[in-house]
Amino acid sequence: MARRTKDERRRDYLDIGVDLVAESTAAHPDPGLALAHVRIAEVAERAGVTKGALYHVWDSQEDYWHDLLEFMLAEGLLRGLGDLPDLTVELSEMVQALPTLTEWANFVFDRFKDDPTFFARIGMFAYLQDDELRASLDQEFRASLERFESMVALAVSRVGRRIRPGLHVRDLAVSSSALMQGLCMEYRVDSARTPDLVVDGQRVSLFAASMEALVETFTEPIPEGDGA
Repeated sequence: MARRTKDERRRDYLDIGVDLVAESTAAHPDPGLALAHVRIAEVAERAGVTKGALYHVWDSQEDYWHDLLEFMLAEGLLRGLGDLPDLTVELSEMVQALPTLTEWANFVFDRFKDDPTFFARIGMFAYLQDDELRASLDQEFRASLERFESMVALAVSRVGRRIRPGLHVRDLAVSSSALMQGLCMEYRVDSARTPDLVVDGQRVSLFAASMEALVETFTEPIPEGDGA
């Protein structure tokens, strides 16, 4: 059998890293940035080589993490963090199924508050200061925001409202996304920080209550007879 080239061995080690990222995301309830759980020693053990073999390719653990993240971005492997579902399909379907904004927002918060893959993606923000990775991360985050934007637009129209003149649905999507990320982080630190409310006998998550306020600020009722 022909000896594998350095580039082929590098690809092998990175493929193992992707597997370990997915496994660590499932194993750690608070994964933060899942890359932090991938150690060169474990990669070497999986590959059946010594740690020195990897240090011939990378100078340090941090260099390996950097290349692993670049590799995942370049290969479209961020889904390796746990098969993140297509939010546009899943949550847009729920907009149609749930009659009120509160019920939909409750569903969205419940969907993400205990999802380790969601927190692994949030952890990617830690790398935004890296100029070499910023462009790739920005592209990934923009794609996620576009999916969330279409979901928010559908939720708004579903309750008979439209974006106020001078504003854009992107403004509401950015605010809603940041709110969800923050409240989910608060929940993971201490669930008592995000208590459910009860309004007229109905459960209202803190995210749902906040979404109601955001929608009231960013949108206005669609006048009768106006299909816009």
